[in-house]
Amino acid sequence: MALARLCATHHSLLGKALFRHADNPGLLSVAYKHKQSVAEQLGLPEPPKRPLTPHVQFIKDRIEDMIKKYPNSSSQEVFIKTLDHWRALSILEKDKWTSEYGKEKEIYNTVYKAYIEKLSPSQLDSIKALKKKRLEDKAKRQLRRDKKKESEELGKPKYPGNGFFLYTSTLDRGEASAKEFVTGAAQRWHRLPEETQSVYREKAKKLTEEYQQQLRQWEVKMAKIGRVDLVRVNQLGGEVRDSMRGRKKQN
Repeated sequence: MALARLCATHHSLLGKALFRHADNPGLLSVAYKHKQSVAEQLGLPEPPKRPLTPHVQFIKDRIEDMIKKYPNSSSQEVFIKTLDHWRALSILEKDKWTSEYGKEKEIYNTVYKAYIEKLSPSQLDSIKALKKKRLEDKAKRQLRRDKKKESEELGKPKYPGNGFFLYTSTLDRGEASAKEFVTGAAQRWHRLPEETQSVYREKAKKLTEEYQQQLRQWEVKMAKIGRVDLVRVNQLGGEVRDSMRGRKKQN
């Protein structure tokens, strides 16, 4: 699962960077900001790393060779091919990886126990509280993603992006990584004449106005079918409220 998420990470980072960039290149560093570990955020020593499970370690060791073997395949396709290789191994072949994992797990358990014993009760409470908060935040993010996906399936208009985003859509990414592409695009954007940037900004402004109108119409439609949970409650307009009142009277 962890490796599968890595395959899609660069797509997520690219989208975030482009939408958050606006006209400030400094925001690029925010999009790629290092996520602190629990210990790092609390100013505590890092705990020992848990060993990778057998199949994850197998994939990690084989993935580079598989990328070379299938240069025209996407990251996700290469991941699936490598996972299929693992599944095709016999029990005896897998035993090598399972046995090694067992040894590493025993060492990890011993080292981790010693690590925990060095922490004070208050530090342990802080770790527990932060982990709980992160899990809650993760659940909220997942809920937002689920609602976003459902909204898209129900025809919610897509935000067109700012002038910089429209400009990047005209560029060829080539073989550049997400970070390299966005950084390069930002540099090229700031070298453009002001009048050229204005063209993209004006186009983005017009598209955004159209988007806002389409979004209001879509929210009215959602209110009519009882999906108020997909409507921006704090921005409900009179048209949406009237639609909601109409449904209440019918009920």
